[in-house]
Amino acid sequence: MKNSFINLLRQPDSVLFQLEDSVYRFEEPAERETRGEIKYEVVGGEGRITVYPMGVPIRRVKLRWRGDMSDVFLVLGDSLERNYDISQGNVVAGQVGMWRGVSAEMKMPWYFHAYDGERLNSFGVKCGADAFCHFNMDEKGITLWLDLRSGGMGVDLKEPLLAARVVCREGVLGEDPYITARDFCRIMCEKPLLPKSPVFGVNNWYWAYGNVTHDIVMTETDNLMDMCRDAKATPYMIIDDGWQVNRHATEAGNYIGGPWTSGNAGFPSMADTAARIKEKGAIPGIWFRPLLTDKMEKRDLISPYQFDVKDGVALDPSHPETLALVAEDVKRIRSWGYELIKYDFSTFDIISRNGLADGGPHFYDRTKTSCTVIKEFYKTIADAAGEAVVLGCNTVNHLAAGILAAQRTGHDTSGRSYEITRAAATAAMIRLPQNNTFFSADPDCAAFTARVPIGANLDFLELCAITGMTTLASVTPGIIKGEDMKRIRRIYEIASLGGRDARPVNWVGHNAVTRYLCNDGEEFEIDWYKTYDGCRMIFEWMN
Repeated sequence: MKNSFINLLRQPDSVLFQLEDSVYRFEEPAERETRGEIKYEVVGGEGRITVYPMGVPIRRVKLRWRGDMSDVFLVLGDSLERNYDISQGNVVAGQVGMWRGVSAEMKMPWYFHAYDGERLNSFGVKCGADAFCHFNMDEKGITLWLDLRSGGMGVDLKEPLLAARVVCREGVLGEDPYITARDFCRIMCEKPLLPKSPVFGVNNWYWAYGNVTHDIVMTETDNLMDMCRDAKATPYMIIDDGWQVNRHATEAGNYIGGPWTSGNAGFPSMADTAARIKEKGAIPGIWFRPLLTDKMEKRDLISPYQFDVKDGVALDPSHPETLALVAEDVKRIRSWGYELIKYDFSTFDIISRNGLADGGPHFYDRTKTSCTVIKEFYKTIADAAGEAVVLGCNTVNHLAAGILAAQRTGHDTSGRSYEITRAAATAAMIRLPQNNTFFSADPDCAAFTARVPIGANLDFLELCAITGMTTLASVTPGIIKGEDMKRIRRIYEIASLGGRDARPVNWVGHNAVTRYLCNDGEEFEIDWYKTYDGCRMIFEWMN
């Protein structure tokens, strides 16, 4: 048997610090930064990393375990947030959270699986860490980095911080690697929060793209109930961006922020819209962007990452008044009768798409790490939502687990180009082990418009249903007819029953899994490439 497992539940072989005043080349042997204090304590099957204050703000901690990993030839890491990457305006599958060959420089956020041809070994940190964590792996060992910064600067700790809890699992000869990965997700997330019933139905973004009104939503709800006539549970009618009072075009693009106090002219009463959806037999759901508003007089509440947000103002979630404002908005939306609340753009609005650049500003409360700030923001929304299902979009998966009931796991699909949907959906499906172990995983909507093939999107929607994932579609009214209508009714019936526990057959090494085995032994096969007879070379979100 090959030996490619390093037990991380022992003292690391070396520890390195990066402090606010560390020299630029702090990793060089002659300049290694050894100031700092941590405790690595193995308790109850996990390695607890406690970081202690030292009077100087702390940026990062590096832990290294040496060992032989030379037999490993495939690794699968996770993603920081949704599983995607953007390159020159295109969604590029394979850049993040995908199967790859071994590369020492490759950052693998939160956890990774190492495959040596015989076993899948797993290494990670438990969900809910107070540091952004990523692993590096090479032939000689495993490295774990803890990013403890507040924004782009070191955190000014005032008391000891349990920053992360390390876990690992040695694979067993003959076990299914996918089952191994799913079991490891259960180890990482001790108490997932799951919806009380399956989340399925429609979200109107990918056909309307914000051009919605109360009357259109009523038509959509009628169509939804027709598509779900055989469903054994109640579907969701989710109103996406386009309902808010102050949505308007600007020179920089569309402003899609708050205030979230009422609907616009197309939605005279948000409470009435919710009540009418419920009367028709569906569960009302709604989208909002909690951290963007049109103006804010109080400077302390404005995010230090206040840029590239059109003409709106991004709020700092580390400020108690920001959290109070967000909680007030959520409670208002909930009082209107919406039983699913989807919140969006928070990672973008907190740290921007440019990420946490070194030397950038710190948050209002510098005594908390970025991860702590983000978790408290998520919990504020979940607490204010009460019994409503909260669906996080543009949220950090490892921090959302245990707080949010549903979570977007892939990038945006498209009602304009199926290639966008294919790239986003295959990347989302790589994270299938997180479904019902972290949260109800949402791979985003199958989009039914005149510009994309109905059959290919029905295949994608059926895959969502049989795997038991969140199953949502964006459906242009009147576009689904005849045999397609019969099929979507069957798909929604499967989704309403919680799926068929379908799991990938050809999972290891495949970034676009095509074959799935259902719990009754039936196999489902999806052809991701039939639309363009391969992979399309040129595709953009808007075209």
